[in-house]
Amino acid sequence: MLSLLAMVLVALGGLGAVAVVYVVMVTIEFLTDWFRARGERLQTDPDLRAITVAEDIRNGNVTYIQGLFDTSLEKFVDSRRVEGKHADERVRSAHAAHQVAVWG
Repeated sequence: MLSLLAMVLVALGGLGAVAVVYVVMVTIEFLTDWFRARGERLQTDPDLRAITVAEDIRNGNVTYIQGLFDTSLEKFVDSRRVEGKHADERVRSAHAAHQVAVWG
């Protein structure tokens, strides 16, 4: 069985449908608000995980994929791309050791 990290990274290959790009200061609060808006779905579906993926970090610019990852389907069922000039320390720390961070 693939690890969650491997499943997410494989699923990113099929994530071309993320059309909306948000350009912001990437903070824990910004990410948390999006997950909270989907809280009922996260609480009622045991297969869903709240995930961010640090897709690209160059010259101070950061790009994250934020989404709900369904472990039974091995794909994102809701996601968005977030770009910013900076991410706060808590977001950077969550991705310091791994490209994928699972929240909550």
